[in-house]
Amino acid sequence: MQPLLDLLRPPAHRGPLIAAGAVLVTTGVALEELRLDETLSDGVHLAILGVCAVVILALGIQARKEGGRPPAFQSVLLVCGLLLLIPALLTLADVLGADFSPGYPSGPFLWTSLLLTAAATWPAARCNSAICALIAAIAFAIAALSFVNWATDATSATTYRWLLALLAAGYVIVSLLLRGPAPRHSEQMVNAAGLTILAIAIPGFFGGLLDFFTPFDASGLPTGWELVVLAGACGLVAYGAVGPGTCLSRRDQPARVHRGPGRRRWRDAALLAVHRARARAGHDGRRVAPALTAPPRARRLPPGQRAAGGAHRRRARGASAR
Repeated sequence: MQPLLDLLRPPAHRGPLIAAGAVLVTTGVALEELRLDETLSDGVHLAILGVCAVVILALGIQARKEGGRPPAFQSVLLVCGLLLLIPALLTLADVLGADFSPGYPSGPFLWTSLLLTAAATWPAARCNSAICALIAAIAFAIAALSFVNWATDATSATTYRWLLALLAAGYVIVSLLLRGPAPRHSEQMVNAAGLTILAIAIPGFFGGLLDFFTPFDASGLPTGWELVVLAGACGLVAYGAVGPGTCLSRRDQPARVHRGPGRRRWRDAALLAVHRARARAGHDGRRVAPALTAPPRARRLPPGQRAAGGAHRRRARGASAR
């Protein structure tokens, strides 16, 4: 068993090459599913999707860690494996006799989304993969919508809008809890909250095109929910502007140059550097002013203290000469 696990553990220098091959395999399987949908049986489709998903996920999970965050090739392997796992689970539901009649199939979507949530949560925790955390959050939201539709058979859009709003609030709370121990996962929870807010808005405009993916009939968005979507959008813009890792983040800002003498010191140092560069290049530059060459602290002292300091240095030089 151990030699098989070692075979599924790609070395670091081969990781990018294996990840590129995984992308090609995922694309090829997707084309095969589209072109040979009616030609092959459901069992063959399930075998192809399942084997490819398990192998690629195993390669991504077994990759050796190189630090706090996973390398790029490991994230590619995990995403490709989870993308193949989604049609594999839906094909498994079809093989088991799930009802995919016109409308929202709440039953198959419920348990397949829960399995996808578990499959994405494991690498999110074990491999510290933030993108897997986002996929797990999206799958959990689909599972929650499917459960409400399966348990209550509700058709009112308001019910699902409230559920999406609660999910967005929950993701924001989880983001605050993960801000210290897992900041990258925290950012993805904010992204998940933004997607749930987007799910409130999109069916109101494209409800006729999304009947299969939404468990309710959304013909329009009331004014109150438009305000909710607007508030969520403003919150996302604010987080993107001042959140961690952004240009306006206090934690990531460089030290400010203070006004007053400090700003003049930076200006004088820049002028002196330009003059020295011109002198090295052979240009005839004007003589540097004494104010630029004097030490910054000496220029800030009162005249009496500067004179006393100069006398003390002259006495020290005379004593050393004797």
